[in-house]
Amino acid sequence: MSLKHSGINRLAYVRYSLDDPKLEKTRNFYKEKLGLLETSSTQSSLQMRCWHEPYAFTTMIESSSSPRLTEIGFQVRDSKDLVDLKLKIESAGVLIRSEDDGVVNGVGESIVFTVPHGPQLRLFYAMKQLGYPTGHVSPDWVTPKSIRGTPAPMFLNHVAVTSDNPQATVDFLTNILDFFISEKIVTDDSGKLTSALLFRMSKNVGGQEISIFPGPAGKLHHVAYTKDDASDILLDGQYLRNDGVNIEIMGPTRQLYGNTFSLHFRDDFGVRLELCSGGRMTDPHPEFKPIIWTESQATRALSFYDDENMETNFLSHSL
Repeated sequence: MSLKHSGINRLAYVRYSLDDPKLEKTRNFYKEKLGLLETSSTQSSLQMRCWHEPYAFTTMIESSSSPRLTEIGFQVRDSKDLVDLKLKIESAGVLIRSEDDGVVNGVGESIVFTVPHGPQLRLFYAMKQLGYPTGHVSPDWVTPKSIRGTPAPMFLNHVAVTSDNPQATVDFLTNILDFFISEKIVTDDSGKLTSALLFRMSKNVGGQEISIFPGPAGKLHHVAYTKDDASDILLDGQYLRNDGVNIEIMGPTRQLYGNTFSLHFRDDFGVRLELCSGGRMTDPHPEFKPIIWTESQATRALSFYDDENMETNFLSHSL
């Protein structure tokens, strides 16, 4: 008898738009400076993945005169789970739009909805697989030559967004979509939730697949990618600086919130990106308990080595 994990089983992709008419500047940054692999493109869209990922894409960027976070994609186990979640979401009073196979290139039948006070999500059960760049048969797992000398992240790790009512957003994610809270920040006086890291599957890097920070509803805070270890990230910082990339003053640093070693930086359009390694092991088990931080300890939690100089705009959205 096989073990079946129903519902959402992985963070699939992040999709956003930038004011880049031909996506030339976007392609140069994400391929040549960050080290993602292009898998598909049109005149107005670019799909990419990390070199450890077998799926069609995990990062999708489109051209638009109105830059924004479009959606976050999550894959569910099968068509039955998609139907079950559709009914559950509708019962919570959230409007759903059903879309056919191929509306998003490489993605099958899906449902689209907006999380209360949060981002738009797309749930689906089928995505085209291209296979690993290093192959499925006796792979050497060596970074492809075309992206050596760049950070070349291994996986999409998590997507962080802002909410003007973090508690309502987190309640929906946990009660309706069955996410678990890995860690959270609450106010010192009343214990009101202001931020949370959430996951659906066992993770050993960062303990999160979606993160909620305070701010306007449904804005992008940052996109994070996985790296092997802290030494990788220190070297990646050199690669990025040599390419003129703006690294935020608080990194590289240890982040107690998620227990990662992280480097935060911006793309050429101001979108905040993160490379992270390590982290708290999380497991979707009923007895799992979240770590709790108070607001007075938030700067220490976000930048352990240099909390006094943490940029005040770090909690602000970047897109």
